[in-house]
Amino acid sequence: MKQLQLRMLATFLLIFALFSVAFGIFLETVLGNYTRNLQSELLVEQTQIVGTLLQNSTEGSEWVFVEEELDKIDAFTEDRITLVDTDGVVLYDSQITTVNLENHLRREEIQEVLSGEAYGTGQRKSESTKQELYYVAVPIYDEAGTIVAIIRLSRPLSALTVSKRIEQSLYVFILLALVVAFILTYALTKRIGRPIDAVMDVAKNLSDHQYDARYKGKGFGDFQKLGETINELAESLDNQMNEIKQNDERLTGLINHLVIGVMLLDENKEITMVNAAMQEILSESEESLVGQSYVEAVSSYGLSHMIERAYNYREPQNDEIYFYYPKDRVVDANIVPITSRKPGEMNLIVLLYDISEIRRLEKVRTDFVANASHELRTPVTALKGFAETLLDGAMEDPVILKQFLEIILAESTRLNLLVNDILELSKLEQRQVPLALQEVNISEAVLATFQLVDQKVKEKNMTLELVEKDFVTLQTDPNRLKQILANLINNAVVYTQAGGHITVTVEKTAEQVRLHVADNGIGIPEADLGRVFERFYRVDRARSRNSGGTGLGLSIVKYLVENMNGTVTVASKQGKGTTFTVTLPL
Repeated sequence: MKQLQLRMLATFLLIFALFSVAFGIFLETVLGNYTRNLQSELLVEQTQIVGTLLQNSTEGSEWVFVEEELDKIDAFTEDRITLVDTDGVVLYDSQITTVNLENHLRREEIQEVLSGEAYGTGQRKSESTKQELYYVAVPIYDEAGTIVAIIRLSRPLSALTVSKRIEQSLYVFILLALVVAFILTYALTKRIGRPIDAVMDVAKNLSDHQYDARYKGKGFGDFQKLGETINELAESLDNQMNEIKQNDERLTGLINHLVIGVMLLDENKEITMVNAAMQEILSESEESLVGQSYVEAVSSYGLSHMIERAYNYREPQNDEIYFYYPKDRVVDANIVPITSRKPGEMNLIVLLYDISEIRRLEKVRTDFVANASHELRTPVTALKGFAETLLDGAMEDPVILKQFLEIILAESTRLNLLVNDILELSKLEQRQVPLALQEVNISEAVLATFQLVDQKVKEKNMTLELVEKDFVTLQTDPNRLKQILANLINNAVVYTQAGGHITVTVEKTAEQVRLHVADNGIGIPEADLGRVFERFYRVDRARSRNSGGTGLGLSIVKYLVENMNGTVTVASKQGKGTTFTVTLPL
């Protein structure tokens, strides 16, 4: 702002100085012309007066008292007095001896008088005095009105101009005016510059994103309005930036909570933004991704090929991509080109939706249909075969009839169990099974379940044990809890050899209760541990089917526990036994 003040000050001073100089020149010219005209008129009047005085000073051709009169006049004037006859001969000169003067007949002022003018004037450098002189000549007449001589007065040109004192006064006035103008201009520029300084400070703060800056100075006139306008602008910018910030935070929060991976690529094919889902899909942190080329960050050839096609053809791309590193995934990839802020440039939004679980569930559903069809086909085929055999004549034999009817009853019972389990599982998956909550003693529920498998346990000479580390009561559905225990304990009995041992342990933590159902049976191969909760999945198919199981027990257990907001896990070593752990919230 100091530069602006200096420029304003210099401009005002330059304008005033030029105006003062122009005014001085104009005034000096006007005064000079006025002074010259005035002096010229005075000189003409003086010359005419002298001429009048000399009008009657001649008798015939002789001059009477001329020199004496002229000497008297010369004593009262500083002008040079010259008397010339009509032939141009100098008769008298107040400063130069007449003998040394040449003929003046050709002088312009003499010629003007001789031509009949009332007076004649001339201006030139005197050959005798070597001065620039102004000459005025008037005729002297005799009684007959004939010109008998010419009287001429001359004065230096310097005497006709403005005096040095007046010039000096004029210059002093101009100098004083410049000083006063400088002081006033400096004060004015400071007064003008102060609000401008404040406005510029506010504008600079706004450009530095300090939107709380405000103009608080006091200006005058339009400067005050300028300050108020800049405050309105700052207020508007502050509101807009707050809104943009809020929208940005909302958008960032939304993007970061999307289950779809979002990645933004700029025109240089570098990553400028990734959300949490994309970081999880690529198994990289935001710091390691942002600023990198997508070629370095994306380990899928299919996705890289799609991105390159989007850049080349500037068209949206969509495909299902398989990731093999760092983890097997199936993603639905969508790549959308968006225009950049610069004309001709393009950015890309890469959207990756992890559909691995969807594909897995589709496979589970397909497997379920296939397994259900297979499981249903077996009893249905058996029922159909035995019924046809009976109709073909076997029913005439009472022994065979009874045997076949017993088989038909067993198969229909198994079919009924299978259908009921499928319906139960379907309801559990959709959380359509209500829970009748009441206070349940966990140990009592375990002992009640022991009674259900007591006959099988005795047949296999096995032992059941309840280890109650903590007395626990739980607000839950007793029937559903017994269903969980029954499935787990029954499985333990089925897959444990004769003479085996089954232990149910009850323990409590600050917020949970844990039920451990452990056996020392055949165990589960490590490769099968992740699939034991799948529908119709059996580790030992022959033993499961012979035991009358449907293959849905552990799936029902899993969904029942999840409906109770709990978890179920399994740990096993083949040949050494298996432990199922059910964790429920208190």
